[in-house]
Formats: sequence, structure tokens, C-alpha cells
Amino acid sequence: MKRILLLLSVFAALSCAAQTAVPGTVTWSADNLPPLRDFFGQPQVFWTAAGQAVHFGGQGDAAFVDSVPVAGMEEFTLEVIFRQDGDAAFEQRFLHIGTMDKRILFETRVNPDATWYFDAFVNLGTPEATPEDPQPNRRSATLIDDKLTHPADRWYSLALTASKDGLVSYVDGVEQCRSDLPWLPLVNEGFTSVGVRQNMVCWFKGDLLKIRVTPKVLKPSEFLQDHKRLNGD
Repeated sequence: MKRILLLLSVFAALSCAAQTAVPGTVTWSADNLPPLRDFFGQPQVFWTAAGQAVHFGGQGDAAFVDSVPVAGMEEFTLEVIFRQDGDAAFEQRFLHIGTMDKRILFETRVNPDATWYFDAFVNLGTPEATPEDPQPNRRSATLIDDKLTHPADRWYSLALTASKDGLVSYVDGVEQCRSDLPWLPLVNEGFTSVGVRQNMVCWFKGDLLKIRVTPKVLKPSEFLQDHKRLNGD
């Protein structure tokens, strides 16, 4: 029973209870919990001014969920409210949706001076070979710029928008990088890992408050704003 309550608390902390006006928006909460594939470690639940959050300790804390929340979406906005620990390992991978071949990854890189920069990675897989193109190129995009750094140990809003027009990543509503790779909807295969990459490398050290997937491209003014309240802005 204690283990079940912990699981419910963890995923309640990863979702917003507020209703959204966009049909099909995906949220995870204690009363609407997708099936769990596996659970690791002891992520610590704690209270904030915006509700419960979860601290991941940097080694061994994660959950695997039997859900691909972007499956079938022609376009989407994926958002995370998070806080990166400044003493974390350089490579942090804390949200992995899909499979190892076709996937969306939210990552950061943490510098020795306790700053970090965003890395949003999308891989649409390798197209099937044809007689005209026997070695087709892999369709992927890495949205990263190591010059766009941010102080650690504060709350931030991360976002990725995806559509046929391409991909754009944001931190606190400010554009970071873009790619002209057109989004192709994922089928419902694989799962979602929170706190680590699906192959159990690059464990996250920091806090997560909220994860939201909206089946449309939102404007930055429509992004989640919880980080402002948490930082006292």
C-alpha cells in the first residue's frame, strides 16, 4: 500500500489539476494515472507554492509509464516545469517519449559554473529503403545551443512545439532553437520514461512540477507560467 501511495504522489506532482480549453490535452494525475511499466528508486515528493513537486536524486530515481502521450498528434506543444540542480552531471535526460528509435527527448547540459542549456531531440526513425533510395537518411533534429545558458537552481518552463512546419524549442517562452524538420505523427508504440533515458543512462538530478502535452502549437503567451510563481516573480 505504501508503494502504491508513493506512485500516486509522484505522478500527481507531475500534472496540473487545472482544466484546459484545448480538447485532447494530455495530463497525468493521481485520479487519471496511466499504467506503470516500472518504477525505480525513491523520488521525493515535496510541497511548493504551486503544489506538489518531485525531486529526482541523480542516480536511480525514475518511472516508466505505459503511455505515448503524443501518439497520433498531427502537431503538439510539450511543456515541462522543472528545476535543474547546479551540481548535477553534465548530461541530463529526464523525459523520453516513444521508443529508442522513434523518440522525443528533453535534456539539459550542466556546466561547471552551475549553468545549463536546453537540448530537445526528435528522431522520427529511419525511412524504409526503396530501390531508388537503398540507404535512406535518418530523420532527426537536435535543438541545442551551448551559448544559451541559464542559471541552475531556479524554476523554468521548457517547451517544444512540433508541426509540419518544423520544430521550435523554448525556455521561459523565449525561443532557443528551431529546425525545419517536419513533424510526422508517432504511432502508439513504446512508452515514456521520466527521470532518465529509456536505456537507463543520464539520470536526472533536479525537480519536476508539471508535464503537459497539448495537441496544437501554442503561442508562448499560452505556455505554463508556474515557474514565475515558484521563483517569486
